[in-house]
Amino acid sequence: MIIGTAGHIDHGKSALVSALTGKPMDRLLEEKRREITIELNFAPLDLGSGRIAGVVDVPGHEDFVRTMVAGASGIDLVLLVIAADEGIMPQTEEHLAILEQLGVPAGIPVITKADLVDSEWLQLVTSEVAERLAESSIDFEPPIMVSARNGTGIEALRARLASRADALPPRLSGDAFRMPIDRSFSLSGVGTVVTGTSWSGRLGIGDPVLVLPGGLRARVRSLESYGHAVARSEPKARTAVGLAGVERRAVTRGDVLVTDELPWAAASALDVEINLLPGAARPLKQRARVRFHLGTAEVMARVLPRGPIEPGATGMARLSLEGPVVARAEDRFVLRSYSPVTTIGGGRVLDPSPPGRRSAWPEGLASRDPAERFRAALLRRREGIEAAALPLLIGLPRAAATEIGKAETTARLLGEVWMSAGTVNEVGTRALELLREYHRQHTSDTGMPLETLRHSLKARDVVVEAALSDFARAGRLRRIEGVVALAGFVPHVVGGDSVIDRIVHILHDAHLHPPSVSELERSTGRRDLLAVLRLAAARGEVEAVERDRYYSRGALDQFTAVLNDLG
Repeated sequence: MIIGTAGHIDHGKSALVSALTGKPMDRLLEEKRREITIELNFAPLDLGSGRIAGVVDVPGHEDFVRTMVAGASGIDLVLLVIAADEGIMPQTEEHLAILEQLGVPAGIPVITKADLVDSEWLQLVTSEVAERLAESSIDFEPPIMVSARNGTGIEALRARLASRADALPPRLSGDAFRMPIDRSFSLSGVGTVVTGTSWSGRLGIGDPVLVLPGGLRARVRSLESYGHAVARSEPKARTAVGLAGVERRAVTRGDVLVTDELPWAAASALDVEINLLPGAARPLKQRARVRFHLGTAEVMARVLPRGPIEPGATGMARLSLEGPVVARAEDRFVLRSYSPVTTIGGGRVLDPSPPGRRSAWPEGLASRDPAERFRAALLRRREGIEAAALPLLIGLPRAAATEIGKAETTARLLGEVWMSAGTVNEVGTRALELLREYHRQHTSDTGMPLETLRHSLKARDVVVEAALSDFARAGRLRRIEGVVALAGFVPHVVGGDSVIDRIVHILHDAHLHPPSVSELERSTGRRDLLAVLRLAAARGEVEAVERDRYYSRGALDQFTAVLNDLG
């Protein structure tokens, strides 16, 4: 379990974490001098029975909100810290808004400095906090009162955290490893080390990894979690990864460490659902410039909404990013205004690799149901979805994503590509139209060459193959010797059957030394000779043994009989 702190500056977040964990939090000289937290700090918390939680202590000062967002991403539970002598303050509200936009599921309001006020005031602050948090989307427990100075309430808070850890829902297994990086440094004998909260998956020593968006390749040299060396990391845990093959200066906060189990890619645009806070100063309109926070990354972005998004409203939009980010569907993010810098909203990623801007925006794109999101993703991609990319497009582990696909009657897995069944049918219908036109213009041909048809359909080969097979089984077309024809189509040549009979007779007389197609064309003067030969082949009277030479069926049968007699 990952626990995060949040709250106004000087409300006692670091002191609370130190009291819970026994670890000092302000580790930088400047933090000690200014007596405020300006960087992310981390500590393990022993919850008993072998359970270890990671605690992320974030800065409360308004100048360091971007650092707070980086630390709050990926937490399971927040300790919303409110000083008894001040109550809810501006940064309390901003931190709460950020936590809600990040989708933090649960929280415990902690009233600190309880020893500084009398019981009547303490009760007033507690009631104010409970009333305010009743409106939150986060599942907050009743407030608990503590004093880091004399230890009041610390054990009770630790017991609550242990109970919450026991109640955590099981995590989806089998997901690919991903860890937003919040720190990088060098250690003697280890080399480059990166740290972060692993969002999903496991990592083992020796595993190959990628640092995105730069695409740097490295290998895991060492792993550490909560101060202990481990052979394999766990999801949703604080993790330090020693990397071989990459320089420390090449890795920074905002980068993401991944394995290649999924085709992770850096995006320059994202399709998203945005929740604009009621207190936002103005609606979000076309090309509004904002600060986009995802994981530990912050980039500038332009908002391209489907329509104006008013304060307090939700709407879909495309974000045109000024720097690359690594995302998957259902990732949560925070938006802050360009200037003055304040939190204005957030939301979730709907499509991490969106198609062109003119593509459809199906209603199911913003659904909470992964099956509907799958259908929407297919509707946006006539060319289909690579099976390997599906987990990124609907925000599920590979096995779960595959099950969603298999259960969807409107989708088909063709090789390694998920396709809409409707798209396959459209390709088949288009093939019928092309064949009708071809037959009209080439009445003597037995059918349209398969490669010509493939090229004209402008679809993946697997889709064309599936469409032709479906329509052939349905009796709507037929395939013969590399050509495709409408079912029931009967080719004809000028001169009719007598012309075919004449050509067959010539080949029969030539026995095993027939003229080439070009020679036969010159001797007969027929420019449609190849069509005549194909008609004869369709009747079983000749056969193309070489690319440009046909033999009579009778000659081939005699030759085969001689071989059998000799054999």
